[in-house]
Amino acid sequence: MASSPLGEMTPFDTDERPLSVLLVDDDASLLELSEAFLQRELPDVDTTAVTEPSEALTALEDREFDCIVCDFDMPGMDGLELLTAIRETGVKTPFVLFTGKSSVEIASQAISAGVDEYLQKGGPEEYPVLANKIENLAEKHWAEVQVKRGFLAIESAEEGIAIIDDAGRYQYLNEAYAAVYDRDRAEILGEHWDMLYADDETQRFHEDILPKLEAEGRWRGVSTGITKDGQPVPEQLVLTQIENGGHVCIVQELVRDDEIEAELSLKDKALDAAQRGIVITDATHDDNPMIYVNEGFEELTGYDESEAVGRNCRFLQGEETDPETVKEIREAVANAEAISTEIRNYDADGNPFWNLLEIFPLTDEDGTVTNFVGFQRELTERKADKSETESQRS
Repeated sequence: MASSPLGEMTPFDTDERPLSVLLVDDDASLLELSEAFLQRELPDVDTTAVTEPSEALTALEDREFDCIVCDFDMPGMDGLELLTAIRETGVKTPFVLFTGKSSVEIASQAISAGVDEYLQKGGPEEYPVLANKIENLAEKHWAEVQVKRGFLAIESAEEGIAIIDDAGRYQYLNEAYAAVYDRDRAEILGEHWDMLYADDETQRFHEDILPKLEAEGRWRGVSTGITKDGQPVPEQLVLTQIENGGHVCIVQELVRDDEIEAELSLKDKALDAAQRGIVITDATHDDNPMIYVNEGFEELTGYDESEAVGRNCRFLQGEETDPETVKEIREAVANAEAISTEIRNYDADGNPFWNLLEIFPLTDEDGTVTNFVGFQRELTERKADKSETESQRS
């Protein structure tokens, strides 16, 4: 449930990246002919020609090639022996055996040795065929290299990365993803993503997050997962839709280092001592989710921090919440304005209560609104007294 790293990789393109070809043949005149024809067929080709197989091995140590074109019958080491020596060094560059001998036995040996293409030398008409084979092999080789590099990058990434199919089941995840939830990869692979979330957060995904992902193709925000032991995991998510209806998910656990943690702990104590509920939201993320609630909020609403963080404050509203008041709050937030109002909310047990709500925008050095801080104080008792007084007067 993340922009795919592979999606940002640049595909191999011979118009942008010159082909580098290593030509190996003990006949210098044939090498010159091959270079001339290939440079005519492939204008951007960069050829390196050597007459000794040992020189080819040295050249491969010094640089990377897109393709190797090699003669078969050479003194000291034939083409297939050179291929074996090259593969033993770990080099996977495509290898074309370009031989003047027409032999079923040589062709069979070439296939068994693992050559990528076998082509018999002839007249000039053979070089367009050779050029085409070189292009195709090089493109295929670099596509495979990019996929492997991308996969290695995903496997070693610090961020958790997963691919989820259109049925909501994990098709792939790296170790970092599983570690966020204190699980092994095998425990999650093939399972539905909702195994990592509490029921109310799962509902939020279905009602809010996934519809936005489907409509916009991407969603970024905070959420709260759960570990194998049921502990809450505040997390940053980036979800990216993919063509088959599934999506890629990048997750990072929201953690704080010890020094910041100590400072925030002191501030938390001060805020918890306040005789009112306090929340802080993150205006830089989609849907302005809460990133902090104090104990006063928990006492007032009956919702624990793990149940509130990552959600928009509107989840406290209910059927008797005044829509005009909600509209005023929404407009004030949209315009980055402070507001003080009274609103009827509902606690975790579904009981209504009157709430004095004060909201203030917080800005960064550039004046951009980054957060909102909200103060809440229960007015239910005062409202009841006022109603009784008014009733007695009438």
